[in-house]
Amino acid sequence: MTSSAHNAKQWDAFYASSQTRVPYTDAVVFALIALSRNPDARVFEFGCGNGQNLGFLRSVFHKAQLSGCDVSAEALIAGRRLYPDLDLFVSGDALGLKPASLDVIIERATLQHIPKPLAARYVQEMYAALKPGGRAFFEVASTDHGYAARGDGSEDPVFGHRVFYALDELKTLFADFQLDQVYDRRRARVEGAELNNGRPVYDEAAFQLYLTKPA
Repeated sequence: MTSSAHNAKQWDAFYASSQTRVPYTDAVVFALIALSRNPDARVFEFGCGNGQNLGFLRSVFHKAQLSGCDVSAEALIAGRRLYPDLDLFVSGDALGLKPASLDVIIERATLQHIPKPLAARYVQEMYAALKPGGRAFFEVASTDHGYAARGDGSEDPVFGHRVFYALDELKTLFADFQLDQVYDRRRARVEGAELNNGRPVYDEAAFQLYLTKPA
């Protein structure tokens, strides 16, 4: 079984019961700012799930060219039903993106579920697909994450396969890009129930990268 097929099996099970429709703020705000400058921009989301981010963008920018991919066919079935005018497709070990065709790329917490050699290939393909001057947002779990002690490739009890990146690794992974800004985002529950829908609560730590493809 390929890495993509393994991940698809796990995420199909997750999305078969997920009704998530709330957009993820930071990635969506990044795209909203870009679309406010160019309402016709081509925006691609890597790991779009059931399309909630792209669906929100469509509600605001009707002329934008919005596409996304996900390893889970179940997620995309839901996404196409909810947002029929989005271009959503299943990702394999290659994305099939046209070179220099995208203005904006967004990703949130997808690369951290992919083995690092495959993640590097995805990043190279997305870099090639971005137009010169195009911009990208990525959020990737850091080595300070609560589950990082389990090691790369571990199976966490919520989302399956996990990998974690030190900042220097991310700088190498995105070496072709211009690194505009990087933030250390952390979130930890300090009060409330120990379980969230029967799932364990844990400290999160991730790097948010704001990138540009040099013109």
